[in-house]
Amino acid sequence: MQNSRWKAANPEVQAAVLDEKIAAVMRAIEKVDAALIADEYTVFAAALAPELVVNNPVNIVASRAVVAQLNADGKISYSQYERLIEHASLRGDMVLLMGEETVVPKGKNPLAGQTVRRRFTELWRPEGATWLLTARQATIVR
Repeated sequence: MQNSRWKAANPEVQAAVLDEKIAAVMRAIEKVDAALIADEYTVFAAALAPELVVNNPVNIVASRAVVAQLNADGKISYSQYERLIEHASLRGDMVLLMGEETVVPKGKNPLAGQTVRRRFTELWRPEGATWLLTARQATIVR
């Protein structure tokens, strides 16, 4: 079984991911999610824009530095990461993604071992040939 994956929730997303920019972001997501499972901190941090801001699942707004440190400390770490992409579109030169994710935290995460469902919104921007996460909102669904 694959520990990280994404799938399109509808025909609109299936069509959207044919766009070159959106497809590139989906490849970036595959790399980031795999890094979160493999505890590859530098790979994860490299995908974070300097201006990143995250409204995280514990309802704290965090900067790039805080997010990278939480990952390095083992608090953002998963044994499973699955995304259901319900919306994918271009916003100027940026890519907007929205949907649901199911994760199984591990390590020092307070929810380690539990299956957690979240709603998420992400905004990715290009930097040369690389795509960087610039904004994220994640809310736990209970």
